[in-house]
Amino acid sequence: MSTVFNLPVYGAGILLAAAAALTLYGQPDLDQKWGFMAAEYGARLENREVYVDPGELLQRMNDDYIELIIFDLREERDWNIFHLVDSERVSINDLPAQRDRLRNLSELSVVVLVSNDEILSTRAWKHMMALAKPNVYILEGGINHWLNVYGVKHEEQDDHAAASLDRPDGSLRHPFKYALGARHAAAQPDEHHVPQREYTEKVRLLKKIARAGGCG
Repeated sequence: MSTVFNLPVYGAGILLAAAAALTLYGQPDLDQKWGFMAAEYGARLENREVYVDPGELLQRMNDDYIELIIFDLREERDWNIFHLVDSERVSINDLPAQRDRLRNLSELSVVVLVSNDEILSTRAWKHMMALAKPNVYILEGGINHWLNVYGVKHEEQDDHAAASLDRPDGSLRHPFKYALGARHAAAQPDEHHVPQREYTEKVRLLKKIARAGGCG
């Protein structure tokens, strides 16, 4: 005896089964979503195309033509000790709440992720790509590297902190006597009074801008 399928009922059954599976197993989390995207976007990390030198970030902090957003992903204790001027403390677990904001950024927006080294910020970069694919970058070497470059040398800093990049573990390698937050001199150094660094520019705006002045 042949079996006759009622196509509308059969299709509805498939949808119900899929809905039940989602209810049972849940929506893919951001790590799982990144797993689907890694083949397309993973090379940006492997080739370090999205890791910006402290010198480039300092330049962008003083660039009035762009909208710079700095997400500091560190715990509140490290944030209170030291953070960059105008940065926002955002937990990696709170990034999904930023989805709409990220999707509505202008073409002149640049997001830079900051952690003590690169461990947390690299994971956050993957999450943000899974969320909204914004124009997002990572501070190379994190706050530890930033302080290696721009930290004011005095008794509250560790003489051996510069070696910390060789053994990243997510911790702040520069101890401070006091929690200074963005009041520390290295929170936004004067770009005209710090040694000039040579670096390859990584940041690319989604829209070209015409800057005032210059030749031609």
